[in-house]
Amino acid sequence: MKRIALFLTAMLCLALCLTISALAEESAEKPVLESEGYRYRLLADGTAEILEYTGDAFQLILPETLDGHPVSSIGEEAFYGSHYSMEHLTIPASVTHIGSGAFSMTDLTEIEIPAGLVSMGDNPFSYCTSLKAITVAEDNPAFYVQDGVLFCREDHSLVCYPNLAVEPAVDAYETYTVPAGTEIIRGNAFGGVEVLSDIFLPDSLRLIGPQSFGFCWGLNSLTIPDSVTEIGNAAFDSCKNLDRVTLPSGLKRIPSMLFYQCESLTAVDIPDSVTEIGDSAFNFCGSLEHVRIPDGITAIETAVFEGCHSLKSVTIPDSVTEIGDFAFCSCTALAGIHIPAAVKRIGAYAFSDCHSLTELAIPDSVQSIGEHAFDSCPERLVITCGPDSFSKTYCEQNSVAFRTERKH
Repeated sequence: MKRIALFLTAMLCLALCLTISALAEESAEKPVLESEGYRYRLLADGTAEILEYTGDAFQLILPETLDGHPVSSIGEEAFYGSHYSMEHLTIPASVTHIGSGAFSMTDLTEIEIPAGLVSMGDNPFSYCTSLKAITVAEDNPAFYVQDGVLFCREDHSLVCYPNLAVEPAVDAYETYTVPAGTEIIRGNAFGGVEVLSDIFLPDSLRLIGPQSFGFCWGLNSLTIPDSVTEIGNAAFDSCKNLDRVTLPSGLKRIPSMLFYQCESLTAVDIPDSVTEIGDSAFNFCGSLEHVRIPDGITAIETAVFEGCHSLKSVTIPDSVTEIGDFAFCSCTALAGIHIPAAVKRIGAYAFSDCHSLTELAIPDSVQSIGEHAFDSCPERLVITCGPDSFSKTYCEQNSVAFRTERKH
């Protein structure tokens, strides 16, 4: 009986090992093949996924088959920034999927979605500045166009707002209202669209994807409804004229680079629900003047406020324990800031190039200060610290003026 049990255990282990091996083999990267100038790989069903074109044709015509394998997929960024002519590109009827950014930054003027194409990644047509129209086959079950904008039925998402290839006059900016029922704005959905000054979002919206409004240079205001619980990284990257944004009251996280280089943003009301602010979230917001960080935030991440030249005041809650690298670097208008007693680390270059900073009290809780933390600050900067503190030692070793003050 004992032998049978051992045998069954051994067989079970062998079956488990074989299963793991099979799964590993199945998930291994497929070899890259090449045919007719197209680099591709075979998918599990024997069809081909185009990865890129390396040939010398001027006018691209996507093949329906490669080495006898039906082309069913166009991979992520497969033709990103391609200099080959795609003005009248036809997607083969065999294609069922197009990856994120597959045709981004190309000279597409029109694109027709065939009936069999049933899935897409984030906006495959972002930053196509010559794109004038998107059409969808009438019998396509997954996608549809409404007022020139591409939507997906399955997840109720807005996939692509075409840029329409227009360089607007100052008085020619437009507004757009996202239809009620839309739940998701996909990544890069409005990427590079310069013709919109105001976008109105519905209460049905729950997710805004990464870089969804990136480089929308005409956008100047936006109210995000409270129904939104998640916003992707760099959603407003380089929206240089965006000066007013209302964030949803239940938002938990401000993602990395959310307002990166939003040069006109003067103020942001961060909801009390936010417990995390990602790195570079307000990086180079040159007009931002005042910020209140809500209680519950434990770290001011890397470069969150770097390059905010107009920043005059920041309220840091007692919950913060770390000020990251470059956190306030080049905040040239920042004359003073309160560092809470819970802070244990001040990162490298955290206050470098803060040309107006003349006084700073560092609590005894700080046990680590990164290199060049106060580089290019005024010579009159005086740091107040405890007589036996790490900060005092740091100042002595780095020739930073200080005065000691015993805490009571």
